[in-house]
Amino acid sequence: MKQYFFLPITFLIFLVRPLHAQDPQFTQFYSNPLYQAPSFAGAIEGYRASLSYRDQWPSMPGKLTTATFALDYNLSALNSGLGLIVMQDKIGSAAVTNMNVGFLYSYNVMITRKIFFRPGLGFYYTQRSIDYDKLRFASEMESNNPGGLALLESELNNTSAADASVSGLLFISNFWVGFTADHLITPNVSFTDRVNRLPVKYTLYGGYRFYKVERLIGTKRQSITVVGTYKHQGVSDQLDVGLYWSYDPLMLGVWYRDLPFIKKYSRRDALALMIGYKYKDFSVGYSYDFTVSRLITNTGGAHEISLIYKFDIEQRKKFKPIPCPTH
Repeated sequence: MKQYFFLPITFLIFLVRPLHAQDPQFTQFYSNPLYQAPSFAGAIEGYRASLSYRDQWPSMPGKLTTATFALDYNLSALNSGLGLIVMQDKIGSAAVTNMNVGFLYSYNVMITRKIFFRPGLGFYYTQRSIDYDKLRFASEMESNNPGGLALLESELNNTSAADASVSGLLFISNFWVGFTADHLITPNVSFTDRVNRLPVKYTLYGGYRFYKVERLIGTKRQSITVVGTYKHQGVSDQLDVGLYWSYDPLMLGVWYRDLPFIKKYSRRDALALMIGYKYKDFSVGYSYDFTVSRLITNTGGAHEISLIYKFDIEQRKKFKPIPCPTH
């Protein structure tokens, strides 16, 4: 038996006026490197496959889930990296679905023996759709007349568009800094005749890794990595600051999401904790976002899980890996 929902008020608002569309986000940035920037495509030795799933605010009405699948390869003979990313984002009881497929390319430039710059390009095809079977008007329930739904289907259209992104990544020994500009084409994501363009998203990120070597011979070294990510899209700004502790095969991390240094824009959002474990070439990570905003008792936080598998192969050239934290 199909489950029907009344058309929510938020969806009615969506019909009559454009909204400021925003991108989905992940807490485990470096478990989704190809989503973070095209420059990360092929920034490993050999091949890499990754899966991620995020369940945002599970206690709220309507689902907010995002899943990604990515593949990338280090084409060392050409100092290049290739990547493929597929992302599906579902929003609300009407199952508004965004499907994105992206093809990524990066190139590794050796500035000096210790300094590298990695520019990247991404080209995407996106589709946006609504599951009409999950919508039901009150008038239909009362009169058994499907006219409301038929009118809705005639007013709304599934959309598709092309998009592009550009990025740059500079890394030196245990330090890295990078930027990404997404949605350079600013695609129209409106289901109606109105224009609602997805604004360009600018991301600045970086970090530094500190190593501690144990005194005993043969013991593994520990590391502490300080990281930060700032994002601006449309009228929204967000700052994430985090800290990772790694002692193979275990990694622990903590993130705080806010704009704490600018009182005018400060909006406490979430405190996230992460745990990761690595076994040979396979890694798994789990994180939970504790909501610390005014919605603290209503959201149920956010669950996120990621899986990564690396296929190491013999390379013609020795590749210097980017020091970003990976579990």
